[in-house]
Amino acid sequence: MIRIVAGLGAVAAALLTLGAWADTPAQKPDAPAPVVGLTSHKTIYGDAFADPRGMTLYVYDGDRSGKSGCNLECTDTWQPLAAPRIAKPTGDWSVITRDDGNKQWAWQGKPLYSYAGDHQPGDIGGDGVDGHWHAALADRYFLPPGVAIRTTDYGPTFVTAGGRTLYMFMSFYYNAGSNGTVRHQRSAAPSDCKDDCARTWLPLTAPAGAKADGDWSLVAREDGRQQWAWKNNPVYTYEAEAQPGDTSGEGHWTLIGNVGTHWEVANIVP
Repeated sequence: MIRIVAGLGAVAAALLTLGAWADTPAQKPDAPAPVVGLTSHKTIYGDAFADPRGMTLYVYDGDRSGKSGCNLECTDTWQPLAAPRIAKPTGDWSVITRDDGNKQWAWQGKPLYSYAGDHQPGDIGGDGVDGHWHAALADRYFLPPGVAIRTTDYGPTFVTAGGRTLYMFMSFYYNAGSNGTVRHQRSAAPSDCKDDCARTWLPLTAPAGAKADGDWSLVAREDGRQQWAWKNNPVYTYEAEAQPGDTSGEGHWTLIGNVGTHWEVANIVP
């Protein structure tokens, strides 16, 4: 939705801290990265570390601090970020010794890998593989508590922690000459879905004390509750969906003259 080879000074200034798989504040590394040619690029999740080729780097939940759990056949898919034998730890950066005796870079104790399924710089296909591999993020974009990103037929999509697809209620002007509409054209006002509508399309409400951040804001509903909105588009779940990952709410629409409204999956597009 939203890529650069950086010198050590630029890396130190640009790369913050490896985001956990949660909404935690980023912190600045306490020393410049010693990995010559380390890069970063923007992804839908945040600013990701990348190797000197520009390929996204990942961390593995199965690794213990300072020890890799990915060996033998695992390395056919997940290539360790090699470190020179003379490499020295500094700050958040450390060097681990793998089972085969080779050295590997680790950041905050987590060994780093590239993914064989990524084919060009900027790819991030390894994130979420087997539920245990995650992009190594220098800075994770804010997500409201209980919101995640999953891939659906519509691409990277916002969902609840339970996997229920989130939707936006959009308005559009129909132009037959342009073959229809553009996604994410304009959100209807927050109060446009209320009463019976709000019993079918359930507002994603925010807890007391929630704070807006990044592309996420809070909008007030008529009943006094706060609702999460992405890029000013309030988001909802569809009550009729029975299974996580369903996207059957996509495409419900009305049209009066050339002015219409429709429900669409809250997918991430530029």
